[in-house]
Amino acid sequence: MEHKRNIVRALPYLAALIVFLIVTLFCFAPQFEGKVLSQHDILQYDGMTEDILQHREAFGEDPQWEGNMFSGMPAYLINMKYDGAVVKTLSKAFYFLGQPAALIFLAMAFFFCMLLCMKVNPWIGLIPSLAYGFSTYFFVIIGAGHMTKMMVLAFAPMLFGGVWYAYRRNMWAGAALTAFFGSLMIGANHPQITYYFLMIVAAFWISELVRAYKEKILARFAKVTGLLVLAGVLAVGSNAGMLYYIQTHSKDTIRGGSELKASSSSMEGKEGLDLEYATAWSYGKGETLNLLIPNLYGGSSEGGFSDDGEVAQALAKYGARNMATHLPAYWGPQPITSGPMYVGAVALFLAVLGLFLLRRRVTVWIVVIALLAILLAWGKNLMWFTELFYYYFPMYDKFRTVSTILVIVGWCVPLLAALTLQKLWSGEVPREKLFKGLKYTTIAVGGIALLFLLLGGTLLSFTGEGDSQMFGGQQVDDVFAAMRAERASLMRADALRSLVFVLLTAGTVLLFYRQKIKRGGFVLVLALLVTADMVPVNLRYLRRDKFVEERHNTIRPTEADKQILADKELGFRVLNMTVSPFNDATTSYFHRSVGGYHGAKLRRYQDLIERYLGKMDIGVYNMLNTKYVIVQGEDGTPEAQLNPGANGAAWFVDSVRLVDGPDAEIAALGGLDTKTVAVVDKPFASLVENVAPAADSAARIAMTEYRVNLQRYEYTAAAPGVAVFSEIYYPKGWTAYLDRVEAPYFRADYVLRAMVLPAGTHTVEFRFRAPHYELLSSLTLISSLLLLGGVAAVAGAAGYRAYKKRKDNDGQQ
Repeated sequence: MEHKRNIVRALPYLAALIVFLIVTLFCFAPQFEGKVLSQHDILQYDGMTEDILQHREAFGEDPQWEGNMFSGMPAYLINMKYDGAVVKTLSKAFYFLGQPAALIFLAMAFFFCMLLCMKVNPWIGLIPSLAYGFSTYFFVIIGAGHMTKMMVLAFAPMLFGGVWYAYRRNMWAGAALTAFFGSLMIGANHPQITYYFLMIVAAFWISELVRAYKEKILARFAKVTGLLVLAGVLAVGSNAGMLYYIQTHSKDTIRGGSELKASSSSMEGKEGLDLEYATAWSYGKGETLNLLIPNLYGGSSEGGFSDDGEVAQALAKYGARNMATHLPAYWGPQPITSGPMYVGAVALFLAVLGLFLLRRRVTVWIVVIALLAILLAWGKNLMWFTELFYYYFPMYDKFRTVSTILVIVGWCVPLLAALTLQKLWSGEVPREKLFKGLKYTTIAVGGIALLFLLLGGTLLSFTGEGDSQMFGGQQVDDVFAAMRAERASLMRADALRSLVFVLLTAGTVLLFYRQKIKRGGFVLVLALLVTADMVPVNLRYLRRDKFVEERHNTIRPTEADKQILADKELGFRVLNMTVSPFNDATTSYFHRSVGGYHGAKLRRYQDLIERYLGKMDIGVYNMLNTKYVIVQGEDGTPEAQLNPGANGAAWFVDSVRLVDGPDAEIAALGGLDTKTVAVVDKPFASLVENVAPAADSAARIAMTEYRVNLQRYEYTAAAPGVAVFSEIYYPKGWTAYLDRVEAPYFRADYVLRAMVLPAGTHTVEFRFRAPHYELLSSLTLISSLLLLGGVAAVAGAAGYRAYKKRKDNDGQQ
């Protein structure tokens, strides 16, 4: 009998997991047929990590440096092994379904677990968990390959679940959950999403502080807060190595601000991202309504028009009908976008209904943080507010693409929906209150959809800022008119669609309240509505044809690549002009590239791109030893061209030009013959003051060994001199050796390394090792073990209490 009762009690939990599994298998069916997603960022990641992986395989060590991208940079934010990160290693077990399908399943499952922590009925919890996991943004970022972002979004609900559990139920269990999932989020290494969810936790903390003051339980509140701080320390400590290197390295990247006073940006030495750069992807104020109407602003920049619609018909006159599906249906203020932040008409209706049914104390902090996220997502469209946070809120200036903060709204909406459904499930809502709430919610949410259905054609322009630049600037007015008309049609279709789901949801709630459908039917209907609402929209942006055979999703060498690979000279670099060189890492898969793809490249190298490389200054390319340039050949295929002016891997200079400060340092490169003159900043003057370099035609220096984390040179010189090495200067890890004895080196030519070398025949080596690596690995391991020990102790204590309770009950019977 007891066994049957246990099965009945477990049924809703099993049912939820089975439903999550089924819908995940449906959405990612091609994955389970052996296909893989063709993801832009994953291909870029393959390019930027290939030499790291090859080094590990060849030498059995982690290089900790990336040698093939942007002429070289630390691997901390690319691919680095952090010893001692036990929790992160254990997290791999969660991905048993394989990525990316596992991430959507985990998002649903962990949101469901969060709601269980909050005492939401498991049958009810299934519905908002589907809504969270089906967030259109999740499918958009998976399609783009932003996997670490999605990992954090999957784990994030349980971070909040742990904090809530600590304050409202058991502080020890809550702290254990917070520490564990906090560690997983940090380990997934997407600080921006983690930061946004900490904003949610901060809002809840303030709400709990007010509650504790009113209920006179400040002492317990203080204890829980202290315990959660300890949990946070362990979560951070279990990722100590990674966090240390990211923090120390970020100061040297574009996220740390430029050293140049006369920077082309507006930063003028300020730490943090350039404000214009950080707010380039700002959500439009009107665009925010695509939380309800996905195609309000066209949806995606990557197509969206029909192959037989008005645009296709207009293009047919010019013999370009096939272009229709490639033109951007999106016409909003963002430069480009892969899709909207649609949260679902069903979930949004239930969330707004909760504002009428739930107590203000329950909803106010959720509403405040959601509204704050919306205002910050507007970025440059509400610049005074953005600047307030950018300049005065800790770390806010470190993140770009401010529209990403709408993930907070994507979490708040299903949470409010869950609390609303729990209230309805309990039967505690007075009739008058419910009818009033239904009426006003339907008018508010449904009214917006109806407004755009009827008047959207006159309220919106449907003209994108980049439209006029299409077709080479030709004025094809009939095509532009067709684009506006089809965009309007897309908007109206989705407005009608959302209106229908609003009305169906309102009707379902009303029928349940009037007991026309039972609880089981209520859950089933709402689950079907959420699925029918979200899945078709999501599959617009993660279409089945994005899944390809694995062999088609690899970077393949062109004939130009093969020609360059045949050159066995050490140390040279390649510029690939058949791609956007500084926004593409596929070249780095095969070659040491002067370009690459990364959101946190070295700041000095970015200065070099903006000042010289982007303007094709051949002298600067020569000092980076750019031996080959890949261009488009006459037949349209890539062609490798030899650059005979490349400086080589290292060279002796005839003279040193001392300058004062970074601005003078970079300016001096303009028109400079770097083969004969080295530009050195005054802080390094003491290293060169006792040497007088002079032209020596007999002096020779050559690279004799190249590894990602080691370069060896042999040289012969009749007199002491200054040698410049075409490798990136980064003293936080690179150490120079002269005949195996550590020797000083300094920065030259703004980004390169240089040394004063004695006369004779000698060997120079540069070796890279992340500073304090062993110490930080030990700290990471100790923190990880303490964290897991704490989780095990709490779980053991809970298990013992359950066992004792069951035993006592058996004794009483």
